[in-house]
Amino acid sequence: MRERLIRMNLWDEGDRRNPAQDMNCAWSVLARLGAPYRFGGRTPDGRVEFLVLDLADGRVVASGCGTTSEEAMCRAALAARGVQETNAVRH
Repeated sequence: MRERLIRMNLWDEGDRRNPAQDMNCAWSVLARLGAPYRFGGRTPDGRVEFLVLDLADGRVVASGCGTTSEEAMCRAALAARGVQETNAVRH
């Protein structure tokens, strides 16, 4: 996952920490999006979910689930970056 975060400009290649295993790093990854985000709760199978929200209207634009909060945060950030890139191409 670390390599995907680097490719999507959500993590610095020179930083050897793994955001999917470090809470402070996972917060940094989400913060780089420039969009609001929040804890979404637990899924019925017990996984953690994080949500990324639209800045204008607060609707959910992406989510990510994982066995840990860090993993869910990184997955949400990757999903949101994909949405951001798709929207940029449309405009």
